Amino acid sequence: MYTDPRTAHEAYRRGQVSSAAPLRIVVLLYEAAIQACRTGLTRYDEPRARGESLGRAHGIVSELFSALNHEKGGEIAANLDALYRFVLESITRANVQGDREALRSVIQVLETLLSGWREIEAHGLAESAEP
Repeated sequence: MYTDPRTAHEAYRRGQVSSAAPLRIVVLLYEAAIQACRTGLTRYDEPRARGESLGRAHGIVSELFSALNHEKGGEIAANLDALYRFVLESITRANVQGDREALRSVIQVLETLLSGWREIEAHGLAESAEP
């Protein structure tokens, strides 16, 4: 029986996410958002492909935004709130107004945040970290 490698890979990724710790899921979401933005930048001159990629990135960041816990997160949650708002507005501007620099800024912000979450993950600080 033939199994399409793309289907197998997708099933593996779903299994990886469904069994992952919350902090690992946050890292995976950032990685996916960055990849979607990079794809959007690479395929910028193809409006449909750009729109699909940036729509995916927007959806991921929207999920991160909606998961913020302002009660537990305090100042960190407030700062992430502001950054996520900036990222969401910039993704929209990049797609609608054709602003490539806005998209480059999004990638830079997300990469910086990803680096911080990876550091937290690497040092086992997950108990005190709230996305």
